[in-house]
Amino acid sequence: MLSKGVNNKHYLLFLVVALAILLAGVGSYGFTETSEARYAEISKEMLSTQDFINPKLLGIFHFHKPPITYYITTLGYSIFGINEFGARFFLQIAIVLQMALVFGMVQLLYNDRKIAITSSLVYFAMPLVLISSRNLTTDAYLTTFILGAIYCWQYYTTKGKIVGVYLFNLLVALALLTKGPVALLFILTYIIVYKIIFKRNSKISIHHVLGFGLCFFLASSWYILVIINNPGLWDYFVTDQLISRITSHSFNRSKPFWFYIPLIICLTLPWWWIISRNFKRKVGIFLNVGREDRLLLISSVFLFLIFSVFKTKMVLYILPMFWMLAILIAVQLYKVNVSIRNTLNLAYAILMGCLFMGILGLWFWKPQFIQISNATLIIGIVFVILVVSLLFYIDNGVPEKPAIMGASFGAALILLSTSIMAHNGATFNSTKEMIGFINNVTPTKNKTIVVYDYLLSSIPMYSGDNPITLKLRNNTTDREVQFQKNEDWKEELWDINDDVMVSRLDSLSYSPNTYLIIDKKRGFKSDLKYLEPHFKNRREFVKWMVLYNK
Repeated sequence: MLSKGVNNKHYLLFLVVALAILLAGVGSYGFTETSEARYAEISKEMLSTQDFINPKLLGIFHFHKPPITYYITTLGYSIFGINEFGARFFLQIAIVLQMALVFGMVQLLYNDRKIAITSSLVYFAMPLVLISSRNLTTDAYLTTFILGAIYCWQYYTTKGKIVGVYLFNLLVALALLTKGPVALLFILTYIIVYKIIFKRNSKISIHHVLGFGLCFFLASSWYILVIINNPGLWDYFVTDQLISRITSHSFNRSKPFWFYIPLIICLTLPWWWIISRNFKRKVGIFLNVGREDRLLLISSVFLFLIFSVFKTKMVLYILPMFWMLAILIAVQLYKVNVSIRNTLNLAYAILMGCLFMGILGLWFWKPQFIQISNATLIIGIVFVILVVSLLFYIDNGVPEKPAIMGASFGAALILLSTSIMAHNGATFNSTKEMIGFINNVTPTKNKTIVVYDYLLSSIPMYSGDNPITLKLRNNTTDREVQFQKNEDWKEELWDINDDVMVSRLDSLSYSPNTYLIIDKKRGFKSDLKYLEPHFKNRREFVKWMVLYNK
């Protein structure tokens, strides 16, 4: 079984299979609003303009994030074309690299191949990891660079190889160029906790100085270039993008302190159960665990508390700490008794059964809000058979069995969610179907698409032209135009609190080949409803209503 006969070839095969599963259908569904569509469109504009210094979204400077994610996405576009597969391809590579780095970290900390492989399997079973592979944002790349930097630091600390110092600083720079200073929280937390627990003193050599110089030069290079070209950006980066995200209700992402508590519990089901069981049985377990376990546990708890204090919270913000949880869980699998492992195995079989029954019910019921295709149903059947086979085939005495069950469930989640999203793009907030309809009605480029009080970044992807965005009160339309060199942006961003712009909208509403997109839930401003009869046709989608003149 796995405990007796695993070698590097088996692990490489597992990574290849994982990559194949991650890539399956990754380009089969449209870009989702708002975050993914925003990153995809900025990267497209960067590639088309060849301006790799100043990111732009619908022609307006967009300095919310450093450029590494855009660079990686433009590389995907260059290889595979400007499409969904090209945009998401390197996300899947990032996940596989993370799994390999988890394996490497366990080898350095525990020097145990079985735990290393089990940790990778557990990591692949983490829903948050899988979510990051299906949505183009900075988080998967940030996690890869953070984990890579920590691995190189640990490699240098354990092996004494100087190359680790330079690679560490290079990867820290890349992490900083992916999402800014937040990357340092994860890296420094691990290093400081390690030095305290393992009682390691810091020894500075010329290589550390040169490595730091390399890191500082690379990490600051983009910031220096854009600040020189755009006076006022320094204050914007520090005040709007750093301090406000920590202390204020910026970007409508403010959440209560306890926001991550239920998330952690749900996202680590059913694994958290084995840790809680051990704590109940042994009151002094924390004092008895090894230094490696304490390192990962304390680092995780500290990071969890830090991000709980921050006002701005998103689920994927805590992704870079999940590799530590995966290793802790894998270590526990070799310490708990068979009955607990059997419970975990049964839990995954039940989860798979519940997932399949939900899919079967939706397939049979055929509700309007979601479509379950025959292909989705077949995938569900195959994985039910696989999970049940693993449950009975693998001996209960194998410590890795719950990890294998978990990874199989993770594979099922990936393939089933991909298949569902491919047939329900509008439900998952993609404009692909809606813009496809508009393109069919007016195949030529001589059409005008107007979006009411919402920034739909994916429209140029599917229509070929930028829309006119009507700005009222929605935060997505609050563009940061203070860095624009001229006022050309006003042609595509209309403030309809301005009577002049309302007059222009009135005239446009009579024009042929004009399409007005309105959020069905939020509706149209009451004093603008007189415009609706100007449009002769109407088509409703899941979230949007399209008023248009042919």
